[in-house]
Amino acid sequence: MSVKYPFDALVFDLGGVIIPHDNKMLHDRLAAGSTAPDALAQIRARSTDHRMGTGEITARQLYDELRRDIGYGRNWAGFQADWSCHLGIDHAMLDFVRDLATTNRVMLFSNTNEEHWNYLATVTDDALNKFESYLSFRLGMVKPSPDAFRRVAKDAGIEPTRSLFVDDLAENVAAAESVGFHGHVFKGKAGLEAYLATSTP
Repeated sequence: MSVKYPFDALVFDLGGVIIPHDNKMLHDRLAAGSTAPDALAQIRARSTDHRMGTGEITARQLYDELRRDIGYGRNWAGFQADWSCHLGIDHAMLDFVRDLATTNRVMLFSNTNEEHWNYLATVTDDALNKFESYLSFRLGMVKPSPDAFRRVAKDAGIEPTRSLFVDDLAENVAAAESVGFHGHVFKGKAGLEAYLATSTP
């Protein structure tokens, strides 16, 4: 049975915490389907453009650009498979966070795009859709912008000083802390459990 921790909300990043990902695999897979000699460099730049996270550029638009500019040759279904090939599931963490949600207010705050979110919702048997979620492509804002954290706090109706944010990237945790959140840099489930066991807001 889950413990009730002394936070009003536990806010989790998705990628690198619940969802392991290998961006090199993604870039290599897209480049393998392309003909331009500089395909890999172009793919790295385009797939990490922050506008992918804000929804200003959709995956469909990226697909059209890759076909036009670097000779990406797969159809839309093939691109969708390539686009999500690098995403996995840490089932132990997913179960842990689901257990936390039985006695704590648990939220997700992730930099992601609609295609990745829909793919992950499907492969987790819709488990992710059962969480209260704040997604960059819906917000139009991405971490590590402090304003993104302020927006999440406002939309969720939470007080940052009474809430915890967990992310695998130190810069995102630092941004959360800059607006008042407690922060934990995720390095594994055991470390998070140890932190929770000793933390007080």
